[in-house]
Amino acid sequence: MNDPKEIPAARANFEMDVVKMQRALSEFLRAAGLPEAAEGEAPGKSAEAWASELLSGYDHDPVEVLGAAWPDESSELVVVSGIPFVSVCAHHLLPFYGVAHVAYLPGGQLVGLSRLAALVDCLASRLQIQEQLSEQVCEVVMDGANARGAACALRASHDCVGARKVQYSGAQVQTFAYRGAFVDDQMLRNEFLQLVQARESLEDE
Repeated sequence: MNDPKEIPAARANFEMDVVKMQRALSEFLRAAGLPEAAEGEAPGKSAEAWASELLSGYDHDPVEVLGAAWPDESSELVVVSGIPFVSVCAHHLLPFYGVAHVAYLPGGQLVGLSRLAALVDCLASRLQIQEQLSEQVCEVVMDGANARGAACALRASHDCVGARKVQYSGAQVQTFAYRGAFVDDQMLRNEFLQLVQARESLEDE
């Protein structure tokens, strides 16, 4: 997996071979003792879903997805909360999904609010673990927005937990990542966490 301290760029000459993916999925189903499924629609539909959605983030550079920042004297906290995302666990190849909350403290530049949501989608559309996803979002925001600080909170349900053990269904994982001013400024962190908690309280009602 990517070192979360490094911003994961798009892969050079990236191109998925959907035909090979379909063949591999057919072989998987046969190996699982399901030859009927191997000859049906499942391999093709699954390969297309992996190529066009679940792994599509490898085809894009996250910094470019965030987009160009423009000069602005604003210095107050910017928060975009309740961003839905779907990703795939790098350990079990099963989905995890939830919401992201992203904040940054401008350092003389701003980025489009919708671009923060697009950034989360780009990074989530790769094989991931939740802990690294939150770290990577912060790294890209710090670099791409020239921010004085960045924070990311994720709350997600993991099929690698819930789908494998019935008693764990409903369990959720929360991760938090901080960079720059958020690391040393407890009041700033608290402000972010209060906004996150307020948004999640609304979602839980």
